[in-house]
Amino acid sequence: MLPPLRTFLVSLWVACVGGAVVVAGLSLGWVGWSPFVLGAALGVIIGVPAGLWNARYIKRKDPDWPPRRA
Repeated sequence: MLPPLRTFLVSLWVACVGGAVVVAGLSLGWVGWSPFVLGAALGVIIGVPAGLWNARYIKRKDPDWPPRRA
C-alpha cells in the first residue's frame, strides 16, 4: 500500500530542507555536530508546513481528486 500523499510530501520536504542546510553548513567549513542539529531543526520547522501546504495545493488543483476506488 502506498503512503498517503501528505506523508510522502512532508517526508520529502523535511529531508530536502535538512539536507540542504547540512550541505551548506559543511561546505562553508562549519564542521561538527552543529550543522546536523540545525539541519534537523530547520528541516522540521520549514518542511512540515511546506509539505502540508504542498499536499493541499495538489489536491485543490487536481480535478480528479479524490481518486475513485474500484
